[in-house]
Amino acid sequence: MKTSIIVLAYKHERYVLEALRSAVGQTLKADEIIVIDDASPDATPKIVEAFIRENPSAPLRLIRNERNLGVTGSFARAVAVAAGDVIFGLAGDDVSMPNRLKVVHDYLSSRPATFAVVSNALIIDETSSPSGMLDNCAGCLTPTALSVADLAPGEHFLRSRSSCGAAAAYRAEVFRSFSPLRDGLYAEDDPAAFRAMLLGTCDFLPEPLVHWRRHANNLSHGTGSRRGPEMAVHYRKCEAMVDQMIADAVEWKSRHEGRLGPGIDHAVSSLRFHKAKWALWAAAHEKGLSFADFFSAAKDMAERRTSLYEFMKETWRPTVRMFMPFPLQRAMASFRSRP
Repeated sequence: MKTSIIVLAYKHERYVLEALRSAVGQTLKADEIIVIDDASPDATPKIVEAFIRENPSAPLRLIRNERNLGVTGSFARAVAVAAGDVIFGLAGDDVSMPNRLKVVHDYLSSRPATFAVVSNALIIDETSSPSGMLDNCAGCLTPTALSVADLAPGEHFLRSRSSCGAAAAYRAEVFRSFSPLRDGLYAEDDPAAFRAMLLGTCDFLPEPLVHWRRHANNLSHGTGSRRGPEMAVHYRKCEAMVDQMIADAVEWKSRHEGRLGPGIDHAVSSLRFHKAKWALWAAAHEKGLSFADFFSAAKDMAERRTSLYEFMKETWRPTVRMFMPFPLQRAMASFRSRP
């Protein structure tokens, strides 16, 4: 199996050298390493170019976006030119452990039904000091394979796990068996994991194979001080990501009617609930009071809920946000984010 590493870089001038060194320094060498810079306004592309010149024997190439495409746009562009049978994701601020490719390669070689692998990760801070564990496996201590076929009614397809793209690897079929990922999604990891479960399984390995960096500008982690209309944009991207998965399920079901049994219908029902949840959060953060959008999303959630408890658990916080002035939200978030 040929392996491709895709390094997603954006404003990573402080960290990208560590990421590149970890990609080049694998015990099982990658067949190609594609660095895609998403129109970084800092020195990130210059640092990457210098590293490529200094490592002429490494299978490195740089793709520069003329404009910012976001995570999914950049990832899709890199996947389109990747030649590997297995594609590894790596953020430009994270670090792969030296045995990452070897462990995943060996795991996939013995499991033809596995189409994605997500490992745990060790958390590091801005100075690369360890600060905990990113438990993508939800506490499981042995490898676990998840599929859509055995999904129970009302159960989310990840079953409390995290699809963390920085710690994930995918067979190329995850992308080549479906339509291209749409632009404007929050991230590529949930749709990719879901596609793997439609094709076969997405497996979760408790062994940490990545150092995942936590800092103020993470896509999935920040200071918590951002509240208001800018967060509505974020939640709309989350809504679009769920919409991508629903479209993938519909596409797959139309081509493989009956193959996945009732599990695929359970998945779609759960995804529609979560889509309505993100729409509710977006409406709660829009400028003004978007009552029509808010109550429409709440109605969709109510229709797709599996229990009153689930509905109340997911609606009380955005309801509070809806009627809380943005300055007060920001003040409270800023207070909570203090060390």
